[in-house]
Amino acid sequence: MTVLATRRTGDAGKLPLLLLHAMPLDSTMWDLVRDRLAPIDVLTVDAPGFGGSPSGAELQERYGRPEPSLEVFVEAIRESLDELEVERVVLGGMSMGGTVAATFAQTYPERVAGLALMDTNIGVDDADHAAIRRESIALCEEGKGYESVKEWSNFLVSPASPESVRQSLDRRFRLFNSASLAWLQRALLDRDSAIGALTAIDGPILLERGADDATCSFALLQQWKELAPRAKIIEIPGAGHFVADEQPEVLAKALADFYRQAA
Repeated sequence: MTVLATRRTGDAGKLPLLLLHAMPLDSTMWDLVRDRLAPIDVLTVDAPGFGGSPSGAELQERYGRPEPSLEVFVEAIRESLDELEVERVVLGGMSMGGTVAATFAQTYPERVAGLALMDTNIGVDDADHAAIRRESIALCEEGKGYESVKEWSNFLVSPASPESVRQSLDRRFRLFNSASLAWLQRALLDRDSAIGALTAIDGPILLERGADDATCSFALLQQWKELAPRAKIIEIPGAGHFVADEQPEVLAKALADFYRQAA
């Protein structure tokens, strides 16, 4: 058993590809990509309160943290890796998972052989994003977490994506616990910038966005590349924010190439 719920597939080795999922999904978000990455050693974890992982409140108590924070999530990842006897990973995260991945890499750079940031923001929220989080927290406190994300399957998905993708996302958006989403939103709202991850690690860096993602611009990735010139930027056509669902085959190929470079 590990602190966070984990799943590992492929040929187990000393350097797994650890993938962190988007909010409000769990690690099954990676299943379509995972299938295409075989035989690469792929490790996924569920965020606090999602899938099979303990709640954020339980993990706060475990690590003696008074408030929700990404540091709680990072320490749970670190302890889970220790329990699996994994010293280093090639690390990737999408959306919320990318923010956590950058925070982990900034905190434990020696444990990260390469960093893939996908459709994410590793800085702090601007006023508009902070307001959206506060609204989501308020709805979650009323037990209406789905209400705060129900439109994501429309405006965060590429117009080129089939209706089946939107329906699949909407179905999974109905499964999470409102209190768990509120905890993550609070942790993200109060986070520090993780931009330092771009210069903290020695390995390769991949910066990915769906070409139709309205939340992560190409200009933003270019700014990050100025800090880490070795970083590679890729845009995936026909995808919005949820690229793992919208273009899993293209994303899997990009991650496989990146993993081989880091390994």
